[in-house]
Amino acid sequence: MVKHIVIMAGGAGTRLWPASRKALPKQFLDLGTGTSLFVATLKRAASLDIAGCLLVVTHADQAEIIREQVDLYRRLHGDFPAPIVVLAEPEARNTAPALAYAACFLKSLGAGKESFLVQTADHNIEPEPVFAADVEDASRLAEAGYLVTFGITPTRAETGYGYIEAGEPAGSRGREVARFREKPDRAAAEGFLAKGGFYWNSGMFVFGLESFLTGLETATPEVVSPFAGLPQAPPLPSTGEVAVVEVTEQLRQIYAQLPSISIDYALMEKHPRCAMVKASFAWSDVGSWDETARLFPGGSEATFASGSENCFVYSDLPVALAGVEDLIVIVKNGVVLVARKGESQRVKELVEQVKQAGKDKLL
Repeated sequence: MVKHIVIMAGGAGTRLWPASRKALPKQFLDLGTGTSLFVATLKRAASLDIAGCLLVVTHADQAEIIREQVDLYRRLHGDFPAPIVVLAEPEARNTAPALAYAACFLKSLGAGKESFLVQTADHNIEPEPVFAADVEDASRLAEAGYLVTFGITPTRAETGYGYIEAGEPAGSRGREVARFREKPDRAAAEGFLAKGGFYWNSGMFVFGLESFLTGLETATPEVVSPFAGLPQAPPLPSTGEVAVVEVTEQLRQIYAQLPSISIDYALMEKHPRCAMVKASFAWSDVGSWDETARLFPGGSEATFASGSENCFVYSDLPVALAGVEDLIVIVKNGVVLVARKGESQRVKELVEQVKQAGKDKLL
């Protein structure tokens, strides 16, 4: 099994605006379940019983929120079974710099050929035992020198995800990656679905630390080389406790010279030995209000309705519906969003309009 876990928790979550804001992105929201996606991610990580540590990479502005979320985890589930270190970033530079920082931190702790799991903080995954079994299969491939990702069996011709084209078998349950495909148009997505052998790219990985750093130094050295001058990592906190590695002036200077690039572009698409484990677990990136309504149909507030069907409400205030159907109604942070079901991807267009109008306080 993997020894360490890295959680990427710096996303803005704009597709769940206006509930998801810069000050409190979607991974920290209670979407009607009594907990948050981040706490659910912690619980999933705890089930793996790692021997090392948990790293959370996030923007410096969210470091205190992570502490609060760990306190929520404790109230619900008890102490986390490993030390927790928050790596605060001075600015968002996408996933490759975030993971390079985490890997260099692990190396400075003395980690060598150990493997680590990369999770994002805003996915919904279940059940935990099935996820753990898939992680174990991925860790075996990582021990064999592969950079491993998880492929999700597509259920529709989705244009919002990247795809993995599976190649030859690798290990007992893996497949070599023949090719990564960018987010396709509708015709291409339908072709992938009809042909078979294509999977959604989940954005989760298992890496051997040495293989990851060597691969990144070869493929995109400008992402990892600036971290070489960082001081030795501080001692880990006690099990279950949280330590924050604060932003220093040196780290600001490092981030100022880093490219903004995803780990897919920086490493996975360039590496000769990538493998995929077909996910047996159920997965969603909770990437729209339509998906949220499907996963958490109860919403957050009591709703009064007359002659209305198939509506989803997530609101700070009671909402009354009369004679309508197939609506999504969000009332959060002083903003009202009304969308027809199936059209919630348009939220990103609305967010862009808000930016262009200079109303950043609404974001």
